[in-house]
Amino acid sequence: MALSNSSMNPAGHSLANNTQWQIFGTIDLNGTSYTNVGGNQWVNSMYVADAADTPAMTPASFVGRINYVPGYGVRLFQINGSTVTNTGRYLQHGTTWKVSGTITINGRGYTNLGGNQWVESQYIVNAADSSATDDSTLPNGTFAVISYAKGYGIAVWQQNSNGTFSVANHAPLTNGTRWAVHKKTTANGRTYYNLGGNQWIQADYAVVGRATGDALTLDVPYVSQYNPVFAPWGCAATAMSMLLGYDGVTIDKSFLTYAQDHLPMYPGNPGGQKGNVYTGAGFGWVIGPNALTDYAHNWDKKVVNVSGASTETIKQLVLTGHPVLYYGWSSYQNLKADTNRNHCKVILGYKDGQFLVHDPLYSNSSKTAGQGGTKELGYNNGYDQGAIYWSTMSKFNAEYNGQALSVNR
Repeated sequence: MALSNSSMNPAGHSLANNTQWQIFGTIDLNGTSYTNVGGNQWVNSMYVADAADTPAMTPASFVGRINYVPGYGVRLFQINGSTVTNTGRYLQHGTTWKVSGTITINGRGYTNLGGNQWVESQYIVNAADSSATDDSTLPNGTFAVISYAKGYGIAVWQQNSNGTFSVANHAPLTNGTRWAVHKKTTANGRTYYNLGGNQWIQADYAVVGRATGDALTLDVPYVSQYNPVFAPWGCAATAMSMLLGYDGVTIDKSFLTYAQDHLPMYPGNPGGQKGNVYTGAGFGWVIGPNALTDYAHNWDKKVVNVSGASTETIKQLVLTGHPVLYYGWSSYQNLKADTNRNHCKVILGYKDGQFLVHDPLYSNSSKTAGQGGTKELGYNNGYDQGAIYWSTMSKFNAEYNGQALSVNR
């Protein structure tokens, strides 16, 4: 930092960064504040901070790049003690600066760019690490299904000239929608898929696949909600266990008991089930897809929410190795009076315009059509199709209302 005399001409020498000096006063000259460090020696106050009150800085030494939004900048701050002041200056996205260290004030990180000049740490990256790597072109027919949460969407990103990514001016992509993807790249440890042009999505919120045939049956275990654990209103946890079993989680009586006993319940969890899984007391609805996805993450983070997926998208998911749990109708429903989707089943196969389905509402996998709710209703409502059955697209479309989970395996 340059040292000046009382006429504010450079004195010919400078004070090293982070050195400490006794302060004797300040003056304002032509709108600029100067701090006296003894005799006729002054420094620009912008580069001075109170050493007694300022939190200790963690030293760092690298060239940082401002990582914000193209065409915009981030605020430059002064820090005195624990007081952070906006200087009114901005550092443009993509510009590079030498970093001296970092501090944390009130839980927020700041990065020092020399003297008393700071930017929020979330907006600066190591320039040496910020370029994209692992570029690859994907085969034709590769797709991505948005898998975030029911009723939400994810941001579209753009790749900047320096290889970093920032949010694009684009409407969010709705959960469950399917998009063709053409390329894959990695930047700052995060993977992105290209939708065409300079439009990218983060891999964290997408199930990516490419069908290589028009028929496939997946090795999904059949699990009953009656045996070995009797939970007539526990279809959600049981269907969830089929997804988990497909991905390698051990499904036994101990697991099923725990899964039913700890199922998130309403009103403690707003998205939880209303009603006892064992007795049906107080039953109103099954646990919703957002809450069920979160619950499944206790065992497997690869369970994803693909609610909003079309029938064709579900077909593509299954053909690329991703079974689908969906919400539909049970064989016990009087569909003339109740059309709520309060029963969970799992699709594990596709062939010739039909889905292969596991329905947990049977005592074992050998039970066939008519051995479920028909006995209680006195007639087959069309969905007493057996524990394992092939469903036509028309029958599936009648009951499916867009709520679904899968496994990003």
